[in-house]
Amino acid sequence: MLHSSFDYDPRRLPVIAEAPPVGPADDVNRTNDLREIIHIFRRRRWIIIGVTAAFVGATAAYVALTSPLYTATSTVFIDPHRSNVADTNNNQPQSSNFNSDSAMVDSQAQLIQSPTVLRRVVDKLHLVDDPEFVPPPGMFDWVSRGLSWVKNIVTDIVGKQKPVRSAQEIANATAIDNLQHQIKVTREGPTSFLVDIAASSQSPEKAARIANAVVDAYFYEAVYSKQNTNKLAASWFNAQLAELKSRVQAADKTVEEFRATHGLITTQGQTVNDQQLTDLNNSLIQAHVETAEARAKYDQVEDIIKNHRDPGALAQALTSPVMAQLRTQYAQIAKDAAELSSKFGSQHPRVLAAKAQLRDVQRLINQELHRILDSTRNAYQVAQSREQALRASLDRLQSTSGDLNKAQIRLRALQREADADHTLYESFLARYKQTRAEESLELPDARVVSRADVPIRPSFPKTTLFLAVAALMGLGLGAVLAFFVDMLDGRIKTPRQAEETTDLPTLAAIPLVGTRELARRAYRGREVLDEYNANAPALLPALMQPPLMRYALEEPTSLFAEAVRAVRLATQRATRDAQAKVVIVTSSIDGEGKTTLATNLALSLANIGMRTIIVDGDLRNPELTRSLCPQAKLGTAEVAAGLLNLEQVMLVDEATELAVLPSPPRHKPQIINELVFSGAMHNLLDSLRARFDYVIVDAPPVMPLVDARALAEQADRVVFAVRWDATPREVVSQALEALAPVADRLLGTVLTRVDLRRLRFYDYYRSSSYMQPYSYLGRPRVESVP
Repeated sequence: MLHSSFDYDPRRLPVIAEAPPVGPADDVNRTNDLREIIHIFRRRRWIIIGVTAAFVGATAAYVALTSPLYTATSTVFIDPHRSNVADTNNNQPQSSNFNSDSAMVDSQAQLIQSPTVLRRVVDKLHLVDDPEFVPPPGMFDWVSRGLSWVKNIVTDIVGKQKPVRSAQEIANATAIDNLQHQIKVTREGPTSFLVDIAASSQSPEKAARIANAVVDAYFYEAVYSKQNTNKLAASWFNAQLAELKSRVQAADKTVEEFRATHGLITTQGQTVNDQQLTDLNNSLIQAHVETAEARAKYDQVEDIIKNHRDPGALAQALTSPVMAQLRTQYAQIAKDAAELSSKFGSQHPRVLAAKAQLRDVQRLINQELHRILDSTRNAYQVAQSREQALRASLDRLQSTSGDLNKAQIRLRALQREADADHTLYESFLARYKQTRAEESLELPDARVVSRADVPIRPSFPKTTLFLAVAALMGLGLGAVLAFFVDMLDGRIKTPRQAEETTDLPTLAAIPLVGTRELARRAYRGREVLDEYNANAPALLPALMQPPLMRYALEEPTSLFAEAVRAVRLATQRATRDAQAKVVIVTSSIDGEGKTTLATNLALSLANIGMRTIIVDGDLRNPELTRSLCPQAKLGTAEVAAGLLNLEQVMLVDEATELAVLPSPPRHKPQIINELVFSGAMHNLLDSLRARFDYVIVDAPPVMPLVDARALAEQADRVVFAVRWDATPREVVSQALEALAPVADRLLGTVLTRVDLRRLRFYDYYRSSSYMQPYSYLGRPRVESVP
């Protein structure tokens, strides 16, 4: 819209502000924020486009002026276990540890770009003589050399020693440093064993040669390093072997001399004394066993005799033929005696004779038992004596071997030392032989997967990528700058901003008329220029007046006229609510279009039949008078002072019967300095209020002069003009603070010179896009300034 469509009442603002929102407030806020961001981008699009174009242009110039670089890549596979095939001692497969293997791959990647490897590349490809890697000295190099020369002189004066490098060393260091910057070694993945070696150069063939040379130098350095390590190890082992050999010989000699000195002769791994002790101890054990057996036999025989038991349990009795015969005879006699006793009775002589035989046989058996007892007693005594003799011999041998045991302890210690030296010597000898064998059989821990080919297209600069990044950076920085500029822009852009700044309703937004339209209307004045009397103190003909002074009247279907009618409606509404006839039109500063607004408002009121007069109240800078009647000699001052009647000074527009009270410039400003503060001006406005329906006063701006404040205190209503996208909010606020005593008379604000096409980037529904179908019946003439 171009004007507000509600009746403004300041008392309603708190109620409106406290009213609950309708619908989901969060969604509305997000939508409004997004719409505002889009609006900022659209209205500040030239900043974004300019910054982006600057970035893209600078990048394009950089790409055009930069020498292209070509990148060739070689790929190697680093195998931590590759060199194990040459290990003659490695019979078991080694287990793989990913953490250690990954660290090994990273270490090898660092080794590839080390100065040691790159020095071989520099020497092989003669990069010291290549200007790309050792550029000729420039101006800054000469300055740096001069400073270094001065520093060396100062160092010599102070007495400090500083190593001096030759020109060749400096060139080599420069070539290695530049080569290190043009080499990039990367691992293809965190778990991959493939390593890419990328070399960049201004020549594609040179880039391929460098990449392949780095691979060859890395392999050579890996093998050479291992060979040197093996040589150092073999030399160290050799020195250690000589020392260990002398130690082994000395230890063996010490053992043999100690053995001979203490008589520690050994056979089958033992000394003679140890063998005697072992044999005697075994014999003693055997004798002790035999003694125990003899004692057991003796106790058994003695127990049978003492208790008159059956001797059949004795082993001696069973093996003795005499005892066996007696026992058989005894059994036969006992049998016969039993048969005779059962047949003849116990007192029969034959029974008695049999019993006598039994007693004789029993006596013989007892005698045989006593003989066996004596025999076992003797055997027991012999075994006991033998055991005692063996124990005595063992004790004597043990007593004599105490000193030998102490010597054996020392001998065993010496033997252990000798055995340890033997073991260490054999181990070192085996490692020495293995190291010597591996000196000529070393493999690098990597192999070539693909060698570098000559690149076809340059890798730097990447024109498309650079331009895309520059465009993105330009868009990003342009967007940030656009937000920053928009945030710092304190000029009033929308009716809503005007209402928020002034706490007054925005009555209308008067659009900016295009320069072509203004030029066309100004050209019409030539038609009546010849007929115009330049000395006549009358109104200029309509065609000769400034193009915008009568625009609302001459273009009634334009948006400009619609905005003026909106101001007229607000003025009429104020008249209906209260007796408000005197309306002044002012602004914060000069050049905000207040005169054009006042003139078109007065013409619009007069055109609908209202008795209207417009008064040029800007006595110091009468822009209205210069625009409508530049030849007027008399005006407001004379009428207010009572020197002339209103009819003598007033000019009337024939088309609308609008009365104009001019204020021609004065050569003596002291006449008008106090006029607006005097009662004469008050009386003049009262008389005009009585004669006309509306008195429109074109007042001076508020900030430079106090005349507008004085006129506002005598007026019924005040219309405040604000130039769109020109007047800062602070200036408007200060002007309204100056009008605070008459705040109740402020009718509202009017935005002037509004570019409706740009307004759609701030407020779409108040722009020409929304109102276009109603402008000139679809043929709008309102346009922006080119």
